[in-house]
Amino acid sequence: MNVINEFIHVAEITCPMLLQGLGITIAVSVLSIVIALVLGMILSYVCLFKIKAASKAARIFIKIFRCTPFMVQVYIAYYGLPAIGINVNAFWTGVIILGLYTAAYVSVILESGYNAVPIGQYESAFAGGMGRFQMMKRIIMPQALRVVIPSLTGQLIQTVKDSSILSIITVAEMTMMTKEAIGITFSPLFVYVCAAVFYWALNLIIEFTSKRIEKRCNRAEL
Repeated sequence: MNVINEFIHVAEITCPMLLQGLGITIAVSVLSIVIALVLGMILSYVCLFKIKAASKAARIFIKIFRCTPFMVQVYIAYYGLPAIGINVNAFWTGVIILGLYTAAYVSVILESGYNAVPIGQYESAFAGGMGRFQMMKRIIMPQALRVVIPSLTGQLIQTVKDSSILSIITVAEMTMMTKEAIGITFSPLFVYVCAAVFYWALNLIIEFTSKRIEKRCNRAEL
């Protein structure tokens, strides 16, 4: 009973702080996901059609961001940009670097989806006089989306979790507020349990939304 009372007491102190951090986590995650989806589609398109030098540049970008730790990228962006005269606050530094990092993975996921579409679909579209953009929009993208939704959902959930690393550059998201709550309550276990529930709920929303989209895509196919 004492444990329950202690947890309730800690939760009363912690939850308002975590809710404040949750708002920042949602803002960072949503903005980063938007950047990642837009840039990821561009990168995958360039790589798919091997557009001259742009394709090589895209491959280099993808390898750099996929083959280096995200924490290192965050530190380089936070301390490196001011060194070359570019002053961006911690929030936008976090949003941009998380968006770029996620875009590298999104582009690979989308490209794998494009490659899963039978080559005959491409040939038929070109034979019908469609341009690349029109073909991607009307024929290839709808089919590829059905294939990549599970992988894409997993990556977006990972993006939300990766946002916690931004606490190292003083972005006041949930993980940073968790540390502050521990400093007040001196109950790290209970505070982290509360934080885990908040992260779980947020990622559950993403998973639920993706399943709805997947069902709609499957219905459209039928």
